[in-house]
Amino acid sequence: QNRSSLSNLLRAVEASKSDARDSSRAAQTEARLRADVNSLREQRDKAISDIAEYRRKLSLIENELRIEKSKLNRAMQEKMCMERESRQAISLARSLDNSNSSDMNYYRRKVAELSDKLQTAQDSIDKQKKQIAELTDKRGGSHRRSY
Repeated sequence: QNRSSLSNLLRAVEASKSDARDSSRAAQTEARLRADVNSLREQRDKAISDIAEYRRKLSLIENELRIEKSKLNRAMQEKMCMERESRQAISLARSLDNSNSSDMNYYRRKVAELSDKLQTAQDSIDKQKKQIAELTDKRGGSHRRSY
């Protein structure tokens, strides 16, 4: 019976050792899993923080894009307005050139007509002066010419 108790005792010690090893392995596995869980939590928190930062950056970039599109739209409108005004100015300049050309031709004709009238009037004056001089000479040479 001693033998049997001793044998039971040895089995109990072996079982206890085995249980202790299993418990130690379980504790090591649990510690590893806790470390893994903590590492994964840190990675998750970092990812969440990165996502929030990227969302803020995206929001800022979208706002900047909206502003740039608005500026581009304004610049295109100004460009179209300037092109329209340029076309109007060119058209007006051409119109003025044509008008000036027509006006110039008109005034040239008027100047020519007035020059002809002036020449005719001058010829008439010269003719009348000559007649006056002739009449004055016929009357008697005593009167001096004042013309």
